[in-house]
Amino acid sequence: MTPARSNFSPISKCLLTCLALLPLAAGCTTTAGNLLGGGTRGDTAGLTPQGAAAPFAPGFDANSDTGAESIVRDIEEADVVKQVGDKLYVLNQYKGLIIVDVANADDPKVVGTLDLRGRGVEMYVVGNQAFVILSADFGYYYPAVLDGGPRPAIGTDIAMMPAILPPRPDFVGSQLAIIDVTNPAAPASLGKINLVGYAEQSRRVGTIIYVAGSNLASWDYPTFTNNGASPPNSSSQDFVEQDRGFVASINVANPANIVPVERKTIRSGALHIHVSTSAIFAAGAQYNPNSGDSNTRVQYIDISDPAGAIVLRGSFNVPGSIRNRFYMDEFNGSFRICTDNWGFGFRSAKLFTYDVSNPDAVTAQGNVEIIRGESLEAVRYDGTRAYAVTFLRVDPLFIIDLSNPAMPQVTGELEVPGWSTHIEPRGDRLIAVGIDDTAGRRPAVAYYDVSNAAAPKQLSRVILGPPNSYTDSEATYDEKAFKIIDSLGMIVIPFNHTEFTNQPGFDDGGGSVPPGGAALAMPEYYNVKCVNGVQIIDFSDSGLSQRGWFDARSRVSRVGQIGTRLFALSDIALQTLNIDNRDTPTLAGEALFIAASEIADYDGCGYYNPIPIDFPFDPTFPEFTPDNIRALADLLNRLADSGLCGASMALPGGLIAAGMMFMRSGRRRKF
Repeated sequence: MTPARSNFSPISKCLLTCLALLPLAAGCTTTAGNLLGGGTRGDTAGLTPQGAAAPFAPGFDANSDTGAESIVRDIEEADVVKQVGDKLYVLNQYKGLIIVDVANADDPKVVGTLDLRGRGVEMYVVGNQAFVILSADFGYYYPAVLDGGPRPAIGTDIAMMPAILPPRPDFVGSQLAIIDVTNPAAPASLGKINLVGYAEQSRRVGTIIYVAGSNLASWDYPTFTNNGASPPNSSSQDFVEQDRGFVASINVANPANIVPVERKTIRSGALHIHVSTSAIFAAGAQYNPNSGDSNTRVQYIDISDPAGAIVLRGSFNVPGSIRNRFYMDEFNGSFRICTDNWGFGFRSAKLFTYDVSNPDAVTAQGNVEIIRGESLEAVRYDGTRAYAVTFLRVDPLFIIDLSNPAMPQVTGELEVPGWSTHIEPRGDRLIAVGIDDTAGRRPAVAYYDVSNAAAPKQLSRVILGPPNSYTDSEATYDEKAFKIIDSLGMIVIPFNHTEFTNQPGFDDGGGSVPPGGAALAMPEYYNVKCVNGVQIIDFSDSGLSQRGWFDARSRVSRVGQIGTRLFALSDIALQTLNIDNRDTPTLAGEALFIAASEIADYDGCGYYNPIPIDFPFDPTFPEFTPDNIRALADLLNRLADSGLCGASMALPGGLIAAGMMFMRSGRRRKF
């Protein structure tokens, strides 16, 4: 039987689809009670402690005011996973803090959990305490009547569906949660410290945790001023975003007295920080909408006091913008920063140096244009060298000599396909993670010989995923998502891609039947499967060698080593891998983070779909398949969960993207 064809054009189908799903998008409203958030301007409330802390770990001097006298002031970066002894501490966006016993890597076990309110940003584990930074800068849809109610049956009106979601945030802005993990089976909250503003980055330096962020939520808008004048004068140097950023210090030396020490506001947002044992360089964007000028304002923050006092020293403006913290560095009293610069019809990548030996009077040293007409994709410093990657149609790797900070010089250049997003120096070798665009768009790991600064060479390149595919990897966005294990000569990197396979259509001759419906005639449609892999790559002085990969349960966000095993961490589970044969890694053990009854709420791509959906099934829309319906619902759920719902274009953009996905789903190229 031939199905009746629809008279609607693809664009009409897209619009109808979006209109049909508008009720689901109610989760993106910003009405009180549905979306928790909102910015707190200024710092009049300062840092406010809630609750007290319990005993700390051995090694801290409880008789000292700060404990600093007995501790080396090391620097630690936070993460969503920390391994301490035979315990793995995991910060899960849906389940809060999860503690896994990995004493036997072949049989990992969840031994303790603690629900946390808000989005888990990052975490430290020091001794018997975990310090978790939480933020309320995202929105979940909580229907007012059925909040927390039972799961509705398929076919229930969407407006009456509750969301099976984490607890509603009970604060505004961000918090530092203090958790006693003395008994891993029963982690206990010891209180929270309110951070006025929204945390973005942090470091632990000695016994002080420093948190940097913005006074504005992601959906809030800055206020431009000109010394109180209105309207602002575009020619004024004071036309900037005033006091958007903040930096706060919390002294965690005394376990019985966790002290919020100080909080300072700074001009522009503290979006990126570079930290040494004595200083924080906080860099935030400044933009003049009248002139179109874009600068990066860098604030020198003195943190040399081991008790946590903060002193704002000098600041300076750098032309252009930066993408992440690796764009800047300090070495022997010289601050180096690479920026993307936009001009009238051109774009250029530049490196600037500044003398910061006197923090109260920072002075410019020198600068060099790296290249014109290309975007700056990755930067890394290594002593008196800088490595920069730009992109237009190919990926030039540049080596910049910084031995004389007043006269930086580009000494070498190498062009290769695609571009790098992160660079890891290894002496006279570089390991770079990035994108290869020669056959589709796929993650790649490149290996460079930079022993000759005038003539860098690519030794090897490993590309992940099938040719002509769109393959993704967390490692191209977050450098903590992949691991270089020097002792094993191994690189471990996650990846994922979607496979589409033809499935027979429904028919009225005894064939398959759509869920809950009668047999209908329908053309072929594509079955969608997410492949989540963990790739093993060997490296030696001579190059890279691609080994085997492991098919993970869900999208992997972190990988690492536990004894002789690897681990792959997702929102759903911790999986350990037997790598005795690196060409065929196998599952050694698994610890699930979710109950069996919740498995259906997670799709194979690792996303959470707590709301069942049953739309009327129309066989005249060949692109409107059950898989696509659920995929679109998943997209809208992720949009609501992402925190973008407060942005002016998030919902329309999401609906348009979803409609385009529908239109293209039946026409995707098969591998």
